[in-house]
Amino acid sequence: MFIKARCPVCGTNVYHNIRLHTLEHLNFEGDKQACRYMVENIEVTDSLTEEEFVRNILQGLQRVIHDGIEVEVLAGILKENYGITGTCCSGLIERIQLELDMYCPDRKKLYFADPEELGSYSKRNSLFICI
Repeated sequence: MFIKARCPVCGTNVYHNIRLHTLEHLNFEGDKQACRYMVENIEVTDSLTEEEFVRNILQGLQRVIHDGIEVEVLAGILKENYGITGTCCSGLIERIQLELDMYCPDRKKLYFADPEELGSYSKRNSLFICI
């Protein structure tokens, strides 16, 4: 799971990939069952700057992001596939909008700003080399 934090040295935003180790305690009282979880250990497995984090996510989302993608769908993908917490999703989606020149007029769907370049993000990232 990724969490957002501020670097104490330089003050920039960083994302930490954390792994929680928990213990589950089950209590039985007759027919009733209750669970209690206790955090045993928290481990930071990776740390990325915001730029590195967004770049890595955009590489993975090349075939998923398209003109008219719903914000809720994108948030679900970020949570499910990248382990991004809900509080980080909205800021990350805003950052993706800026990186890909997208806009969100109805706050429900994302559209590419360049009307001549319709299609998916992978089409927008095609490089043409002229010699």
